[in-house]
Amino acid sequence: MPSIKDAFEEAIQDDNSIIKYFVFAIPVFICTVLYTNKNTLSAFWTASIVTFLLLFGFLIECTKNVRNGKEYVLPSFNVFSIMWAGIKGSVALGPLIAVNCWLAITIINFLGNYIPDPNTITVFKYMIWGVFGAIMLTGYLCYAKTFKIIDAYNFKTISDSSMDILIAVIFMIPQVLIADAIILVPITYIIWVFFGIPHPIATFFWSMVLIFNLAMCGHYLAQIDYEAIATKDNDNKII
Repeated sequence: MPSIKDAFEEAIQDDNSIIKYFVFAIPVFICTVLYTNKNTLSAFWTASIVTFLLLFGFLIECTKNVRNGKEYVLPSFNVFSIMWAGIKGSVALGPLIAVNCWLAITIINFLGNYIPDPNTITVFKYMIWGVFGAIMLTGYLCYAKTFKIIDAYNFKTISDSSMDILIAVIFMIPQVLIADAIILVPITYIIWVFFGIPHPIATFFWSMVLIFNLAMCGHYLAQIDYEAIATKDNDNKII
């Protein structure tokens, strides 16, 4: 069974983890600074694209490392390799994400024409986005294991495992929030007492927590992959 405790501990105890969280938090911090300055919004969008590709590559690398049984969770300091992983992952998963988002929006808009009650349509929105989100996550996990684009479109695996992954992710969310609270609340309080909020130190700390979250979620998703996909594939082979 996937364990947020294992993901939390191994993401912290990994070699040079604090240094890596510090380094990869820098582009996130730069984006927040650019966003708060109205005169640098064009630079903000450029920095955001670069940062997204870097962090997406970071997430994929973490998932791949854990899923393939590596002794480490975090990627190396090779920013160019991580950036390439983010670019390739975006190319691989972009069509899958685009099609599923389009289908979800189209279905929701169609149902909106026939369901006048806003509460009912809200429930359907969550259900529809959950289903198509699970499909996208399953494609991500299939791709993250091998970095082969064709694996992101393994429709048999997606149809067999997406609902199991959806349930696992639903259970993951509150666990991640609790883990975040353990880190965020006490340190944010100390920063607030000594420096006040908002403050650049608080912003940079939150940026580091974001990177830690990527590592922790990447680890947890790899566990989900093993439980929901690999185990089921092995069962099918035995049968």
